[in-house]
Amino acid sequence: MFYHYLKIAHRNLWRNKVFSLINIMGLAVGMAACLLIFRYVDFELSYDDFRKPTIYRVSSNAYMNGELVGKRAQTVPALAPAFQRDISEVIHGARIVHTAPLMSDPVFQVGDRSFHEEKIYYADSSFLSMFSYKMLRGDIQTALTQPGSVVLSESVSKKYFPDGDAVGESLNFYMGDRGQTQLLISGVFEDIPNNSHLQTDFLISFISLPWNLNEDWDWGNFYNYIEILPGSDVAIVKQKIHGVLEKYRGETLAEWRKDGYYEEFELQPIQGIHLDSNLEAEAEVNGSRRTVTFLTLIAFFILVIAWINYLNLTTAKAIERAKEIGIRKVVGSNRGQLIVQFLTESCLINLVAALMALLISNLLMTPFHDLTQGHFAKGFDLEMGLGIMGLFLFGILISGLYPAIALSFQPVQLIKGNLKKTKGVQLRKALVVFQFAASIALIAGTFGVRKQLDFMQHQDMGLDLGQTLILKGPGIKDSTYQSQLTFFKNEVQMLPEVESVSVSSNIPGQQLSWGRSFYPPANPEFRKGVKIVAVDEDFFELYGSTFLAGRNFSPEITSDRGAVIFNETAIRQLGFNSPEDAVGQTIIWDESDNDQHEKEILGVISDFNQQSLHNEVGPMVFALKEYLNAPWAGEYYSLKITSADYPFALEQIQANWSEAFRGSPFDYFFLDTYFDNQYKSDKQFAKVFSLFAGLAILIACLGLFGLSSYMTLQRTKEIGIRKVLGASVFTIMSLLSREFIGLIGIASIVILPVVWFFMKKWLENFAYQMEFHWWLLALPVVLVWFMALITISFQSIKAALMNPVNSLKSE
Repeated sequence: MFYHYLKIAHRNLWRNKVFSLINIMGLAVGMAACLLIFRYVDFELSYDDFRKPTIYRVSSNAYMNGELVGKRAQTVPALAPAFQRDISEVIHGARIVHTAPLMSDPVFQVGDRSFHEEKIYYADSSFLSMFSYKMLRGDIQTALTQPGSVVLSESVSKKYFPDGDAVGESLNFYMGDRGQTQLLISGVFEDIPNNSHLQTDFLISFISLPWNLNEDWDWGNFYNYIEILPGSDVAIVKQKIHGVLEKYRGETLAEWRKDGYYEEFELQPIQGIHLDSNLEAEAEVNGSRRTVTFLTLIAFFILVIAWINYLNLTTAKAIERAKEIGIRKVVGSNRGQLIVQFLTESCLINLVAALMALLISNLLMTPFHDLTQGHFAKGFDLEMGLGIMGLFLFGILISGLYPAIALSFQPVQLIKGNLKKTKGVQLRKALVVFQFAASIALIAGTFGVRKQLDFMQHQDMGLDLGQTLILKGPGIKDSTYQSQLTFFKNEVQMLPEVESVSVSSNIPGQQLSWGRSFYPPANPEFRKGVKIVAVDEDFFELYGSTFLAGRNFSPEITSDRGAVIFNETAIRQLGFNSPEDAVGQTIIWDESDNDQHEKEILGVISDFNQQSLHNEVGPMVFALKEYLNAPWAGEYYSLKITSADYPFALEQIQANWSEAFRGSPFDYFFLDTYFDNQYKSDKQFAKVFSLFAGLAILIACLGLFGLSSYMTLQRTKEIGIRKVLGASVFTIMSLLSREFIGLIGIASIVILPVVWFFMKKWLENFAYQMEFHWWLLALPVVLVWFMALITISFQSIKAALMNPVNSLKSE
């Protein structure tokens, strides 16, 4: 019997090749799109799932006068040891700190080769075992217990020692102004998986640091992790944290509270950091759970639209089988047999579609991988196989069961071919309304995402980033560094390709991590946290900053060495009425509890966006780097290039670099590209959103084609009569299109408020938002109406041009 069902199913599909192809392609494209999206989403959700679920990162929330003023991933180094000592539920604690807050750009040297490296951390000896590092060589328990020991990732080990075992070898570690040291390699660990919120290539023993940090409650540049006993109540652990802080910092906390400042600590589950944490000083650029949710919804829309297509196309063609179904019932076929027949056809279509989806997704996996900059596996695997099997089975159930039941009863109506009187017409219309609504939502979402991205990229940032070459400062420094720097600047500025040169601790596009409290001497209540940038006197001119009041630094004026320049936001937050009122005033630089310095406000510059428009402009202060006691100041050289011949300019600059800073690697990049990288994830989201929104709309158009075919076939005789009575082609087209216009109107009324709500929620991610114009909602409706009109025009024109004699004989 099953062979009989399969044979009939094959004949019906082969007889209706075009409709079968549309059915299969719609389902295949929908399934393939779903598989691609789910592969990306699954990877984003898998971050740190190989870590122990009982590990938490300690983060801090800072309050000033009851207002939340900062949320930071880094905290003070005394936390982890104190929590492990005094909280019984905490079984392990570990600290890790990047080299950036400790020294200027470090360099590793092996033989005559030197390298700038980024992923360098100092880590407690317990960090390796706590985070389940897989050691390929060396002992995980003792690898970081000795001063001067370092463990490397496998890829870095091969980079430095391609011909042998790195364990036991030495690395020269140049720490900028802090001199150099020799590190002994004590282990090699397997490369950290890409789905980790913390990427490391070098781990230097924490004990190598020249300070006793176990009791340091001030230096807030460390990542603290704790591991709690399985089954422990995290809420109780958080309550105990307050007791630990009062024990060790009670007096200081009391003083801070008098000044209106308060800090509390949070425990972040390690598996939630990538998608749920967007704090200051994150170790890596995190993802967004909102983005994952949006993509999941798109995948759902695509798949549902594909299944709706199957329903509409199946019922549209069922009129041609009405007599067959009716006669089968009259001669004795029971309803169950007819249901099995339709399910067999559905199974065959879904099986072919599933196999095609598997092929399409594998072919597109690499381009999709590159588009999303993902790190997930690109080939077929068991997970993809299970996914396609699930979609196949669910597709049979959803897209096959309704037509099977709806078309297997009312034999009299079926024999007459009058399907209009059968049940399900309203459901099909509701499904098409859903398609229209989904299409409007996706088009509006695409317009909104792209317009916000365009708004951010073309907004005046307050800085001139064009034609700016950035060089990483030399990591190898000695007592002659200042003379080397002067020589390099003088030589480079003599090049006709270079307009100006500036040295600074930070460049636009970077998150600033160095900050201190500032307040006017007479108004300590106006104490504000301000980010610090160390610059030279050429910085503001090179970047085109505008002075609202006061002036720039002058090397010839001795008093300028201790002066500072604020941005407009900092002056406003510190209580000054205007930039002019602030210039010449004294401000207190609060370095620590017993270390305050008076600084003259030399000038005030207009605000500029240090980071992307996701972030508001924050308070900033600028000090001369040459006279600032900060070993990490002066990491970046900015060069304004006038020549369009970049290769030649780079060649000249590199020659001067090699002469001035012998042994230091020459690393460079262009600032506009670097700054624009902050929008990388937004661009990827826009591309992915647009791509799959387009696919969903394309599949929806197939559904409209199916329903227009169905409605045209239903009204064949009516069309013939109207033509005999003199109706024009335009009149008949309007008649057939009228119902779709009504469905679009219903879909618009339902979906536009939803689109407006979610678009507003999405825009909350940005400190600076585009103006939400009315046409962002109106244009998608017009486009959907236009696409629907084009889609149904084929069937409408065909019916309107049909010979009325044939129409009247259709009975």
